Amino acid sequence: DPIEETMTLADGMDERTKMHFTQAEVAAHNSPYDDCWVSFLGRVYDLTKLIHDNPGELAQPLADAAGTDISHWFDIKTSDVRRYMNLETGLEEEYYTPMGRFLHVPPSDPTDDFETDFDLPWWKDHEAEEPQYWVGMLSSKTRQVRIVNMLTKDEHTLEVCAEDTLEQIQGKYLLYNKHAASYAWKRLPDDLDKEMVVLDMQKTLEENGVKDESEEYEELGMDDDYYIPSLHLYFKDDLSVA
Repeated sequence: DPIEETMTLADGMDERTKMHFTQAEVAAHNSPYDDCWVSFLGRVYDLTKLIHDNPGELAQPLADAAGTDISHWFDIKTSDVRRYMNLETGLEEEYYTPMGRFLHVPPSDPTDDFETDFDLPWWKDHEAEEPQYWVGMLSSKTRQVRIVNMLTKDEHTLEVCAEDTLEQIQGKYLLYNKHAASYAWKRLPDDLDKEMVVLDMQKTLEENGVKDESEEYEELGMDDDYYIPSLHLYFKDDLSVA
């Protein structure tokens, strides 16, 4: 995967590489000036502070892109803003910004107005020792999972990242049940004569034996109710964790 090849050593040492978001989660942060997230080249950035600290024309393309994927702004091979040859000047590798020049992109012509008081351009923030805008990774694959509360019989279907651990899925489920950590999370056994299987909260669904069979079932034209796996929550009689 070309995107994976753009990952730096810094990625491998940062907890943000373990935090994944779906495109829908990014899209929910679509307020240009109050809550502006974007995704590009497999990463997710929160640009709210950048826009707030740098109001003006150069921030506008970023604000307009709130909640979207802007990978097409960048060159996969270099992870830098795309460039082109200016046929009028004959100069090579000018930045290609049809959406309008944005923050940290130098102007085509030399000027004293271009501020260079930054160590890295914002789109390389993931390479910084202490990133300000990079919040995590864009999921390479999402999947649905049905969570069944065996105490209340409530059911909720969540779209989660294939890379999510059960603990991270539990965190997303807190929206529906703030006592989610007070339940034992289990799945159906492979052999229905056996007991329910307790899930390892530090592992992903796949690592817990909850296979993603959606593609196979979709090819057969079967309803999604047949292939969305279910997780069963059993109350542990402990509300100390909220």
